[in-house]
Amino acid sequence: MTTVRRRVSIVTKIFSVFLAITAVDLSLIYVFIGSGQIELISRNGLLMAENAALRIAHETRAANFSWSGKASGVEALTQKLQAEALPGLKSCAVLRGDDKIAAPLVPQAVKALRLYESERRLFIADLDRQNFTANLFIPIAQSAADAVLTCNLELASLRESFLRLMRLSLYILGLTLVAQAGLALFIYRVVLRRLRLLEAASEKLAAGDFSGEYKAAHRADEIDQLAETFYQMKSSLAEKTQVLEETLLSLEKANFDLEGDLILGEEVQRSILPGERAGKNIEWCVTYSPVGRVSGDFYDVFDLADGATGVLQFDASGHGVPAALLTMMAKISFAEAVQKYSSPAEAVSHVNDELSSHLQKTGNFLTVFYGIVHANGRLVYCNAAHTQALRLKPAAGPQWLDPTSLSVGFAPVGGSAFHNAEVMLNPGDRLFIYTDGVTETRDHDGVAFGTERLAAMAAEHLPAPLPVMHKKIYEGWQAAVPRSAIEDDVTLMTVALA
Repeated sequence: MTTVRRRVSIVTKIFSVFLAITAVDLSLIYVFIGSGQIELISRNGLLMAENAALRIAHETRAANFSWSGKASGVEALTQKLQAEALPGLKSCAVLRGDDKIAAPLVPQAVKALRLYESERRLFIADLDRQNFTANLFIPIAQSAADAVLTCNLELASLRESFLRLMRLSLYILGLTLVAQAGLALFIYRVVLRRLRLLEAASEKLAAGDFSGEYKAAHRADEIDQLAETFYQMKSSLAEKTQVLEETLLSLEKANFDLEGDLILGEEVQRSILPGERAGKNIEWCVTYSPVGRVSGDFYDVFDLADGATGVLQFDASGHGVPAALLTMMAKISFAEAVQKYSSPAEAVSHVNDELSSHLQKTGNFLTVFYGIVHANGRLVYCNAAHTQALRLKPAAGPQWLDPTSLSVGFAPVGGSAFHNAEVMLNPGDRLFIYTDGVTETRDHDGVAFGTERLAAMAAEHLPAPLPVMHKKIYEGWQAAVPRSAIEDDVTLMTVALA
């Protein structure tokens, strides 16, 4: 089963790669530039906050600043600092832990007091990066209790530095995207669009359409070379396809003529088969099934002198036309021999002498069973390397009639190699003569049909009339073997006394 793969455009793949590159660029910008710049801006902001806190601390000490419970003093100090050097100063307030009016001391204020007591530090600065502000905590001297001046300072320069950094990052990102879009457009126009033209031409070629010519572009790159090679291949394929079509037409005509000859040969071969009324003292049925139009098997029934009947079956090596031609030669030779000789062995010997030289030249041979059934039921036969004939008697086991001689074509000329044998056929007996196509064809399990199965089927249907018995045996054989396994001609004859 063919799996249908989902098609993904190469354009999609390229843009996916570009997006991945953009993500990597942004990550590198942040890691190698952004994070360092942000850290530097933070340090500058902290330094600015510390300078402002130092200035405020000096002002409070120089002015002998003290908390009087009113906000006017803090406002005056704030306005003075804003006017002189700290325009970003937003507000200031005093925190005392024992003053109900003042706010309670926050942790930063407590920390500022402790550092002042332990290290004589004049202030601490708490930087708020999100709002770009700094909270300053400056201890001040109070008579009653400890107090801390807290001021909020806006760091405008810090905000501007960060915005400049963001604008620079956006500029870099925009330039990267524009460059990638330009590269993608370049790849599409220079590579993908031309490849799609080649793809369309390939689809037309696969459909058998050889129209269209190659138009060379002003570029002289690998794609042009590929396109030129492709169209050269297409022209060559068109020429070869035309030759193949002409050859195919010639072969079809020759095949038509040959098929007609084979049909005529089939008709000729079947026309020389014996009629149903042949054989005065026997009853017989036959199944004759060539694997092709003509067959290498053949059978015949002769009316002889003294009321005897000759029963002939032979099988030429191979099948098809050569084997059929050999059977025609053997038919002519046997037609003469059976009238000339009363002994089956002498008749077979005569055919061997006539055909031996031809068979030895081609390497072919014939297996033959020829028997004469006399009026009293005596069967005299010569089996020249043919399959074992089977005789069945009611209430008795099968009797196999073994070969008595070599095959025609292998035996020496002169008749000494052929011998007769004889048995008695009684009323109710059945004689089965068959070619190897019956027993050597393999069943559905790959096992040859074999002689034992043939004998069992024959014994099962022995009580039935001869035509019914013959039909049942052949139908059982057909059911046992698949049609595709039949590779040889099949001939099955059933004989009984009339």
